Amino acid sequence: MEQSQNKKQMALGFAILIAIFAGLYWLITSLWSWFSALNSDLAVGMLTASSTIIVATVTLVLGRYLERVKEAESHLRSQKIEMYDEFLKQLFSLFHQEGEAESEDLVSFLQEWQRKLVVWGGPNVLKTFIKWKEYMSYKEPDAQTVFLMDEFFRAMRKDIGLSNKNLDKGFFSHLILRHASLFLAEAKENPKVTLSEVAAREKELGL
Repeated sequence: MEQSQNKKQMALGFAILIAIFAGLYWLITSLWSWFSALNSDLAVGMLTASSTIIVATVTLVLGRYLERVKEAESHLRSQKIEMYDEFLKQLFSLFHQEGEAESEDLVSFLQEWQRKLVVWGGPNVLKTFIKWKEYMSYKEPDAQTVFLMDEFFRAMRKDIGLSNKNLDKGFFSHLILRHASLFLAEAKENPKVTLSEVAAREKELGL
């Protein structure tokens, strides 16, 4: 949806620019024909004054248009940041809290958050979230669960203009798992390793 809106905005912007330049071309050619019939000194003076006015007008119109586009993009980005941060707060709370979370509260939160995601979420964020969510619905938590979460985190960052350069696959597991390095090592040897198996391995090592 966001990509479609951006394309429409770009198309509208190009259409406006083409219309402006077409109008300017017609105006300049018309004025030039009229100035050609006038006294040369008078024509030069009028042409100079007209050019100044035209350039100032075009600059003002384009400046205001670009300013409005920038404001719209800034507002959209702030909405995305707020929504993604809201989800991350809930997720980190779920991972780090002691005791069980209230399932009804969690379901209610996810229902409301997913409604917001439809409106504000970027296409890749939607795709990675659904892929992660569906995988968790029928699979025991394993390495792929964590890697899909990692992809989702990357999509959110990219959607608000942040770079994921030099962040290796599974990097964000360090923010969720207590012994992420062990998990990544186990996942490298066995891509289907479950989180319960990793937890058993932690106990074996006395971690």
